[in-house]
Amino acid sequence: SCTRTQSWFSIRLTPQARAVIFGAGHIAAELAPLLKQVDFQVTVFDDRPEYADKLRFPTANEVICGSYEEIGGKLCLDKEDYAVVITEGHRHDFVVERQLLAHPPAYLGVIGSQTKTAAVNQRLLDCGFSEADLAQVHAPIGTKIKAVTPAEIAVSIAGEMILVRAERRESQKSGGCPMSGSQSRDLLP
Repeated sequence: SCTRTQSWFSIRLTPQARAVIFGAGHIAAELAPLLKQVDFQVTVFDDRPEYADKLRFPTANEVICGSYEEIGGKLCLDKEDYAVVITEGHRHDFVVERQLLAHPPAYLGVIGSQTKTAAVNQRLLDCGFSEADLAQVHAPIGTKIKAVTPAEIAVSIAGEMILVRAERRESQKSGGCPMSGSQSRDLLP
């Protein structure tokens, strides 16, 4: 006769982080598929219907056309999201950043020169945000690799996001497998 024994195994379950790209221009077109390849769920948001098009972003999980003035009307962001602000000609960066800082995501990166960043930061301070609030913003966005082309800039942004995600995972570890130091969940076969 056969005797059945019960066995257990553990696997690490890590939910995909969501990356929301505000602006659907040339850099976003390079960034969206790259972020998808490194296990982010990707949402693209733009106010221009000809750019906020699923055909332009076939790898994105979601493409939203809406007003930058009222992001919350079209998109619900939470503290675990990763936000990238790369709007057309930086015209809407302040409006988007102001809304995101009111309820900060896990990562907020904003493209732009140091001069543009300083001008936007001053406007945000005038709106009542603190230096500590602004310190949460990755601006200028990306790792320093002297990126020039949209593809290189996308790699720079993705690299910084991967680093922030890894650092967040390390800091959120609790319990789990004592052998590997990673979080595990026991499952029945």
